[in-house]
Amino acid sequence: MTDPVPLREGLFRETAAGPTLLASRCTACGHTSYPPALRCLDCGREETQETIELGSDGALLCATVVHMGNDRYPPGYTVGYVTMPHGVRVFAQLAIAAGEDVPAPGTPMTLEIVPMWRKQEQDVLAYRFVPSLERECPHA
Repeated sequence: MTDPVPLREGLFRETAAGPTLLASRCTACGHTSYPPALRCLDCGREETQETIELGSDGALLCATVVHMGNDRYPPGYTVGYVTMPHGVRVFAQLAIAAGEDVPAPGTPMTLEIVPMWRKQEQDVLAYRFVPSLERECPHA
């Protein structure tokens, strides 16, 4: 068996504190972008981008159930926007079991990095969010 491969390099990493998303922040104007951008999406500068960690905790902004399957997921999977530090909104799949209610806006969410599908006999690592009902939501 071969090692898993990330969906895309530079989106996330495992740290001693757990998984974290990686973003870019402009040192000139302070704008933060996810996924990381080579150029500031606010002021347009290139040379001012630095990589920062967003962490793993956020708050659900909104979510919906997708009733149309694709080649990786059968119908009934849940996606949503999660608000992270620095006001960044991340669109991702949510780990909600079939038949469970979609979490309410403001629900605390925690990032997890897991194999999401297989491609050419390799697991592809991607991120998703899981409701974290025992935590307070710092980014709601």
